[in-house]
Amino acid sequence: MITNEELFRKMMRFPREARMKRFHPGREGEGPETPQWMQQSPEAPANGLLPPLPPFCGKGPHGKGPHGPCGRHGRGQSRERLLALLAEHPDGMWQKDLAWEADINASSASELIGRLEADGFLTRESDENDRRAVLLKLTGAGARRAEEIRAEREGWLEALFSRLSEAEKQTLSELLDKLLG
Repeated sequence: MITNEELFRKMMRFPREARMKRFHPGREGEGPETPQWMQQSPEAPANGLLPPLPPFCGKGPHGKGPHGPCGRHGRGQSRERLLALLAEHPDGMWQKDLAWEADINASSASELIGRLEADGFLTRESDENDRRAVLLKLTGAGARRAEEIRAEREGWLEALFSRLSEAEKQTLSELLDKLLG
């Protein structure tokens, strides 16, 4: 039986991996050339890759949902995602690995991490052998907030997938596996 969390992660992984296979030439699983509609688009970047999606932070085109900007707590979802990812690594996580896992660039990760550190949610430790390598660890406050995020997410996922039977969830999982190859 697949859990709601596992199914949601597969669903979130699908667009990224499908995009990588289709629009990033020279990478494993290279797909067809850039589609015609994108070549003619004035917004299409010169390199033919898809333009980045705007950040999602609530509902609506400007990130303002029913709870104001960036969700119920006035914090960005990116920051909360970093806390949730760090909670999965109790011994800490390297900053570059966290950025990769969160699918954000290094400068954005650094900015978000700086804010989380200023808010007392995490600490940074430099590697003695490589000053560029930074190990991140949650503080007690960070661990508590990560647990709140996990509980909120679990409730949201339960509501989302409650419309599907266990058999339908399993079928969806198998179809995503097939598409992800």
